[in-house]
Amino acid sequence: MLAKLKQLYISSSFIFPLLISFLLPFGINYGIIISLWLICFFVFEDLKLGFRKMLTNNWSYVFISFFVIHAVGYFFSINKAEALSCIEIKLPFLFLPFLIFTSNFNELQLKKITISFVSGCLILAFACLFRATYLYFITNTNAFFYSEFTYFLHPSYFAMYFIFAQLIVMLYYKTWLSHLKYLNLKIGFISLVFLVCIFLASSKMGVIAAFTILPVTLFVLLINRGYKKLMIIILIGLIAITGLVYKLVPSPFQRLQTAITVTTSTESIDLSATESTAVRILIWKQAVDIIKQNFVLGKSPGDANDALYQAYQKNGLTGAIKKKLNAHNQFLQTFIGTGIVGFILLFLMTVGAIIVGLYKRNYALVVFSFLITINFLVESMLQAQAGFIFFVFFLCFLLQYDLGKFTNQNKIQLK
Repeated sequence: MLAKLKQLYISSSFIFPLLISFLLPFGINYGIIISLWLICFFVFEDLKLGFRKMLTNNWSYVFISFFVIHAVGYFFSINKAEALSCIEIKLPFLFLPFLIFTSNFNELQLKKITISFVSGCLILAFACLFRATYLYFITNTNAFFYSEFTYFLHPSYFAMYFIFAQLIVMLYYKTWLSHLKYLNLKIGFISLVFLVCIFLASSKMGVIAAFTILPVTLFVLLINRGYKKLMIIILIGLIAITGLVYKLVPSPFQRLQTAITVTTSTESIDLSATESTAVRILIWKQAVDIIKQNFVLGKSPGDANDALYQAYQKNGLTGAIKKKLNAHNQFLQTFIGTGIVGFILLFLMTVGAIIVGLYKRNYALVVFSFLITINFLVESMLQAQAGFIFFVFFLCFLLQYDLGKFTNQNKIQLK
């Protein structure tokens, strides 16, 4: 009986990461899936071999160290409840590297895991569009903008997920699914849906990332494939479409304009400000001051937010204290909590991963890490499940496997 269960696990263990990948856009609790995967690993795998494989991967030490400094920080935190919460949300830094770095999935299984994320995003897109359309015609409510549209996720995470899904489509669908009929039409339809949803989410960083990462990636692909004339046509088309959309749906552009106005203004920002860009600038100044005073060891993970709240109170940031905002920058948030060591580890997992990806020509790792890095600049994404699961899961996945080496030899049948 045990032998049959072991054989079943070996042949279908990829179902666990496939489920995580597919369900990520829906923001559910993944603890049960990760726990089941971990239990099955301990029951059916060779643990000695597994630990050996994990420890031969140098990235394991980075992830484990990041978890350990948060765990050790518990003993130095005044706010024990917050410190315990920090340990809980950093557990994926311990378990997911162990499960993924010891895995040995074949090419077909890895393609299914990757494409399942795109499928999850596509289903979520239809759900959001259907909900917004229903509310518009039935209740006369406009739910086609920002958090009202994304509903299931914060707009920043929503846009980040959809940009990465679009990058997967651009980078790999032509190669992996070249056997499918009407593939270009299907890619065009999926891309249109994703781009519309990214725009409607109206996350400022999401729009900026979409208008930079996606066109650059597309142009690099076109140049490599010899489509230079097509690239010029697409560029002209993008400019024309952007101008048309600006006239028809100005709201997302107005958010960007507000951000530009705030960041370039020579006037002092009102300390009671709650507008997202303005309050971020105020918060970042306080965060830098806290870091200067606690550069080496930090305030401890459990006391990081309390230190920020005290700074807001002391310096009259009434808007920030009212909403109890964190640093809204993961690098600053980590630096406040864990000092220079934690910052260096996070830097390795972001900018360091970009450098490694460029060196190994692992372009999925490059674009993913760049996307994460710029989002970390404006959000403390490792403070929420939607951020840390996405980050750790795909970073480990892309460090372990180079998706660019896959061909159309192992075909996926999609309808």
